[in-house]
Amino acid sequence: MIELTVLALLPVFVILLFVYLRDPDKEPLQTLFTAFFFGALTIIPAALWENVLFEFFPAEEYPFINNFFCVALTEEVVKLSVIMLYIFRHKDFDDTFDGIVYAVAVSLGFAASENVIYTLESGLSTGVLRAFTSVPGHAAFAVFMGYFIPRAKTNHFYMRKTKRNKYILLSLVLPVIVHGLYDYLLTVKETGLFFALIAAIDITAIIIINKASKNDRSVMIDTEDIQKLEE
Repeated sequence: MIELTVLALLPVFVILLFVYLRDPDKEPLQTLFTAFFFGALTIIPAALWENVLFEFFPAEEYPFINNFFCVALTEEVVKLSVIMLYIFRHKDFDDTFDGIVYAVAVSLGFAASENVIYTLESGLSTGVLRAFTSVPGHAAFAVFMGYFIPRAKTNHFYMRKTKRNKYILLSLVLPVIVHGLYDYLLTVKETGLFFALIAAIDITAIIIINKASKNDRSVMIDTEDIQKLEE
């Protein structure tokens, strides 16, 4: 059991460490792991709500609704809830790259709980497979979410509610679409497309991480206004 638990958690902390080291201004570990812990707890409301929805929309009969709305929407909403309730107004969320760091921490907290459960239930092969699929997948969904959250906070700082809400919505919609497609292809057994999607989202997430790391700045700097002044 100990070996399987380590196997389940190892890819989680490897990915979290990778993102943390890319942060030009490292986040306090206490805030980071609190976000991770809250993310791990979100598996409880997610599982409860999913079990209710599965009664009405079983995957065998409603694969699209099941994967996009019952699973993807539910899981991304609970993750975003942690970010909005704990991270969004936190003093440590003061730079743009922080959005990615904290989104990944929350999402990997969720992935850690999920991965331990599945690996202990199904064994070594499941743990190894999920280390290269679902765990990086949850991290990639979080990168897409974390890309928009700093833009939402910047517009919140400048009291632009419409733009703030637009970026919050984007931070949910894009991960839900990608997450839903990921689960849907797995459900309908489109194996080739499934692994192609994994490669695409992982590569895209790494590109976003590297670019966001190089362009890190304070969330109080409004690049849109600066660009208008330069024009």
